[in-house]
Amino acid sequence: MRWFARHFLDKRVWKPTQHTLSGGMAVGMFVTLQLLPIQMPTATVLSAIFRVNIPISIALCWVSNPVTVPFMAWLEYAIGKWFLSLYTTVPTSPFPTQLPDSMVDAWIVLKEHAPVMLMGGIILGAVVAFLSYIITWGCWEIGLRMEMAKKLREAKAAAVRA
Repeated sequence: MRWFARHFLDKRVWKPTQHTLSGGMAVGMFVTLQLLPIQMPTATVLSAIFRVNIPISIALCWVSNPVTVPFMAWLEYAIGKWFLSLYTTVPTSPFPTQLPDSMVDAWIVLKEHAPVMLMGGIILGAVVAFLSYIITWGCWEIGLRMEMAKKLREAKAAAVRA
């Protein structure tokens, strides 16, 4: 119970701060690029472990949806095939354009391509997570500085009027 309370009842994982929002974006983007059926539970647990914003990481899991998955799968496959071709042999059969109706037949067709997709997802997810952390951190910092500059201008204007 102590682990649960320390990770899930901590208000920092629910209220966005510069660190928790940036970390939640990174975790969410990494998880959404892993084409797994359990993205939301994975994002929740990883966000709790790293103590970053849980709601934003769960929301980003919805980036991978039926509209975006074909492009994401193609990109992951291309990156995985490129990376694995540097170190090992990659599948020589082309990626299927249509899957069989039987789940067993579909698994047989896709099992040689699974490591390529997994490696591509991990590489793409790590790069996008890193970039999203930096971009979110920078946007928060810019917003904070703009807010401070506005308050400073307002204070100077109030001093001139007084």
